[in-house]
Amino acid sequence: MNKKMIRKLVAAIMALTLTVVMVVTVSYAWMTLSAAPVAEGIQITIGGGNTILIAADYAVVADGETYHYPGHFSSSLNFTKLQQYDYLKSMAPLTPVSTADGIHWFFPEYYDYNDTEVINGTASVGQLKPIEDFRLDDDMQYANVPKAESKGGNYVYLDFWVVSPASDYNLRVSRGDDNGGSFVLELMSPEGDAEGNYTIVSTAGNAAASARIGFLVDDMPVVDDTMRYYQSSLMYSSNYTRLKGNYRDPQDSYWYTDGYRFTIYEPNGDLHPNGTSGTYEVTQPIGWNGNKPQLVDIRSQLTVQLTNAWKNGSGLNEVAFQQIFATWKAGKNLDNMTTAEIKAAFYGEYLQYQVMPYVNKGSFVQMTSALYAYGGTVGAEQLTGLNQAGATDDVIIVQLEKNVPQRIRMFIWLEGQDIDCNGSIGAQDLALSIELAGSNQ
Repeated sequence: MNKKMIRKLVAAIMALTLTVVMVVTVSYAWMTLSAAPVAEGIQITIGGGNTILIAADYAVVADGETYHYPGHFSSSLNFTKLQQYDYLKSMAPLTPVSTADGIHWFFPEYYDYNDTEVINGTASVGQLKPIEDFRLDDDMQYANVPKAESKGGNYVYLDFWVVSPASDYNLRVSRGDDNGGSFVLELMSPEGDAEGNYTIVSTAGNAAASARIGFLVDDMPVVDDTMRYYQSSLMYSSNYTRLKGNYRDPQDSYWYTDGYRFTIYEPNGDLHPNGTSGTYEVTQPIGWNGNKPQLVDIRSQLTVQLTNAWKNGSGLNEVAFQQIFATWKAGKNLDNMTTAEIKAAFYGEYLQYQVMPYVNKGSFVQMTSALYAYGGTVGAEQLTGLNQAGATDDVIIVQLEKNVPQRIRMFIWLEGQDIDCNGSIGAQDLALSIELAGSNQ
């Protein structure tokens, strides 16, 4: 990415921070029928720069229809303080799933005793079935499922609005600077010895390696009665005379697929907890060809970031994360606290989930197309030789039109087709931060 591009990226920043609690004993993703990671109490803060503003999504139901419009636009937003996002605080388990378009979601199916293949000896109980037999969710029945209503699968989505008051901008996921940026990391976990002395240690990294963030965007104008309800709301600003973004709500009985774009952000692309780090394995998620599931080439919609890491104190003016924990626990009696309580006190009460200063964020591969030139596997030496940048040049989320609020639907899931979504995942927390940046290129 050239210097002009970087300057414009810095000038138009939108940061999104999520803390996802992943609670699980053992999970083997596609490989077994065991328990899956759980996301609870997602903490989300979103902030904007001087040129991009952010708003929460509000909705009104009238005459059996739901109309969505933006709230007050500002430079920052905390979703956890808004009632309409309360569902993020307690959801059903996040199980591995696969999607190429954000519309068709595929959950694995496994052989049981009644299947012909098991009876005739060509398959065993619990073995993964072919993708053609996977369960299809195309009506959002597995989205944002409450914990009490667990259906054996779940992915997360939320809607928000962005607007560019100054100029048209192309929106991308960005590495950001020291004050913000995009990353996914598993939070270090406190461990105590027989004498009650606690240290904080890294976890395996399986969840961070297979996590995905997707942005579904419809940039068509909203032409129904939404503007009428928006104009009569307390949120209305006369600066905005048009809105963009039409999406299905779970209760809707229709779905339009033309004109939608789905961009996938893959963090930690070269992180392989159960294999060799430093290489990149091209992920082929499962898509729908109109008749059946199939593996999909997503090079035109994929942005890949290299491994993120906790600071270890080796860099200039760098403070090791272990040192922060040691400072916090000095003089504290942790004997009667569980690991979960220690995490809540350290990350929540002490750090307020603000871990950005202690993270070294990976660079983005400048051109996604360059990754595919090597086929399915990009070796460590080849990957190092590729141009890296603060964002991916050849993939954008959407082009924002000046002074036209754009509704964006963001998804969070564990990609079952990722090669790293097949190992043991212990109890952990997942820290996730996203920064969206705009430029006129």
